[in-house]
Formats: sequence, C-alpha cells, structure tokens
Amino acid sequence: MSNVSSFRFLDLFSGIGGFHHALQSLGGECVLACEIDGDARKIYRETFDPGEEKFPFVDNIRHLTRSVIDDEKTLFPPEDIGRLVPDHEVLCGGFPCQPFSKSGEQQGIKDKTRGTLFFDILQIIEAKRPPYLFLENVRNLAGPRHTDTWQTIVSSLRDLGYAVASDPLIFSPHLLPPELGGAPQVRERVFILGVRKDKEEGQIDNLVRFNLRMQRKKLWEPDLWRISEYLEDDECIDKIEDFEISRNEEMYLAAWNHFVETIEQDLLPGFPIWAFAFQATPQLAPDMASWEVDFRIKNSRFYVENKDFIDAWKQMKWGTAQLTVPEFPVSRQKFEWQARKKHPGRKGRTLRDLVIQFRPSGIRVKPPTYLPALVAITQTSVVGPMLRRHAKTYRKLTLVEAGRLQGLPDHLYQKKSVSPQAAYKQLGNAVNVGTIQRVAGVLLGIYPAMISDENQSALIF
Repeated sequence: MSNVSSFRFLDLFSGIGGFHHALQSLGGECVLACEIDGDARKIYRETFDPGEEKFPFVDNIRHLTRSVIDDEKTLFPPEDIGRLVPDHEVLCGGFPCQPFSKSGEQQGIKDKTRGTLFFDILQIIEAKRPPYLFLENVRNLAGPRHTDTWQTIVSSLRDLGYAVASDPLIFSPHLLPPELGGAPQVRERVFILGVRKDKEEGQIDNLVRFNLRMQRKKLWEPDLWRISEYLEDDECIDKIEDFEISRNEEMYLAAWNHFVETIEQDLLPGFPIWAFAFQATPQLAPDMASWEVDFRIKNSRFYVENKDFIDAWKQMKWGTAQLTVPEFPVSRQKFEWQARKKHPGRKGRTLRDLVIQFRPSGIRVKPPTYLPALVAITQTSVVGPMLRRHAKTYRKLTLVEAGRLQGLPDHLYQKKSVSPQAAYKQLGNAVNVGTIQRVAGVLLGIYPAMISDENQSALIF
C-alpha cells in the first residue's frame, strides 16, 4: 500500500467522523459509513457528503448483516453481506463495548460474541476479508475486569486469519507530540490493530515496532502543552453567555480562590481539603472507611495549623445568596489542589489561571497544561480568565475549543444544525483525529514505526 491515495475504508460506528478525518488526510476514500445516532449522522453528512451521497450511509450495522435487525436467526450468508458491503482495504470503527456470553465454548470462540455488535463486525470481516482492521474502544476494555472479553476479541480476529497483538495498545493524544498530531487532552483509548496474515512481513513487523514504541518509550512531555493556545478570544465568541458558569459555581470559586490566595501556608495539601472536616478533633466513626479516616485526620491537623485564618474564612459570606462555606453543598466544600506544578508556593497563587472541574466528588483544580477527557457539557472543564484574551470570568470550553482538543475543524458546528447539548455529547464520544491518523499511518505502512532497535514480536500467528 505504497500509494496512499488508493485505499478505501469502511467507517463503522462513525460518530461525527473522527476516523474519516484521519483516514481521508492519509489519502483514503470512505465507501460506507454507519451510525445509529441521527444528530451525529447529520453532522457527518454536512462535513463529508453535503447532499451528494457519495457513499452509502446506514443507520444500523445490522442492516448489513441480517434481514431482521432484532432476529439473529435471520443472519445473511457471507456472500450476501459481501454484496451489501463495498470492497475496502481498511475496516475501522469505535464499536460499543458490550458484555460477551460465557457460553458457546463448544461452537468456538466467535460464538461468545453473539448478541453483541462486535459479532456483526466479525460477520463483515469474514465476508469481505479486508487487509487491515483498526478498531477503537475505551481503555477499560483492556482492564483486569474485562480479560475474558479482550481475549475473545483477539482470538476471534485471529481465527479469521489476522495477526493481532496480544498486549493492548493503549494511548492518549496528550502523550503524542503536536507535530505528530497530539493534543492536550487525556483520552486513553485501546486500539485493536489487525493485519491479514497474507500481507508482507515488513508491514507486520512495522506494526510490532510501533506497538513496542508506544508502550515503552516516552514520546512527549505532557507538561509542555499550553491550553491557552487552544482557547478562543472571548470577544470573538458568539453568545458567550452560553458558556458562562452558574452564579452558584462563581460563588464556590470565589470562596476557594480567596482561600488559596490568602492563606499563609506556603504549600497547600495534596490530599482532598474538606471544609466540613475543619475541626480540632476529627469526627470518626467505627464503620468509617480507612481512607475517610485518613482524610479527616489530615484535615483536622491542617485546620489546627491554620485555625485563625480558617475560622474567619468559614464565617465569610459569598455570592448573591450570601452563603458561608459551611452552607455550601457538601461536594462544594471539598477541594482538590492539583496545581502545584503551576504554583509551587504562595506567591502568585490563584485559581484564575488554572483549569477547574466541578465533580460529584468535589472541586478539582489543575495546571493549564492538559485537560481531562471531554464529556457532556454539564461536566466539561472550566478555564480561568487569565488563560484567555479579553476574559472577565470563568467559563466552560466552547464547541470550537472542544473540537480542537479532538483535532476537529473549527467550522464543524457552524451551521448549528444540532443543539449544543447534542454537540458536546458527540465531541465527548468522538475519537481524537491526530491519534487515529498516526496509528492508521503506521498500520498502513505510510508512517515509520519510529524505532528500529526492537526485535521482539508482539503478534502471535
């Protein structure tokens, strides 16, 4: 596959097109897409196929594998699937992770996957036998709780004639240099790469080296990222009020900002700070978990060390509601200071140049280097005003900024054809384009594996 303009790909579970962006940039042509979410299909069509219908776009993968979607007894034979699915060199997709059956041992490994959408992927692979497979899933798929599922996936693909690594390839865009398509977002995903066994040994060896390199070598120092470079100028944002935090959230941050800016202690604790546990004698219970006992004891000691300041701070009133910190919800009396790299001491310490998360477990603040994985708008990260141009207060990430963290173009939602809530959900479910492009490029032999001094094989034939 030396001619990068000649390969065709199947985009299963396509979302808003992260795989499409990546593979198209390598010279690929999409010959079929599949996505069940109507809003995501709308964005995908607007981006890649506005009104032209260059390729089939089905809303359910089972339209390709059976005559009745809910009836497995109506599975198409391979020759029928072969006629429905166009020829392609790369089958890709971020498939849903569903629990596999523990039965079916007598009929073979693949039978464990019955009833799942991965089984339908296998039906297409068996019918079309593309040279390359590129599947993506959440990091937990390769975790200890899903060992059987992982082994079933690998064994099923090997049974169909593909070389697949035993060890999962887990990677995040924040660990990839910007020149290689990285981005400042912690988004660990597991990639399942398959090469049909009749392919030349050189490409399989290239994939082996890449797997080893990504697992064992540090490609980039994440603390070098600067979130500010990915943020919009506030004066250029349409309806910026849509991204402002609530008055209550402003109140919580004002109280905790006063705390970190004013307390005389040079180093803030690394353990969670609990305002409700600021007591001279910690309140402990016999049935209390050991970790909670530990946190309460540490907060008590911290309180005693800073008693005069904390007592005065707890009596201060905040926001239009004029609430004291003890009147805040319990989750907003919890505060995690994880910004020591940005503010190692008291001088200049503030929340206004940091990244904030309002979590069910408390308020967490981090340096403005790389962000946690994108999720729905109600949980998206908040950026301080000192990180942006013409900013007055804290706000959430815009759709443009969230798209940039996924390697997607700024114009993706210009037509506003879906609601902001739907758009944030789509971005939270999307794949990072830069990471997909880099891994796909190595899989196809377009990019080098980046090392040449490893001879160990991660593939079993």
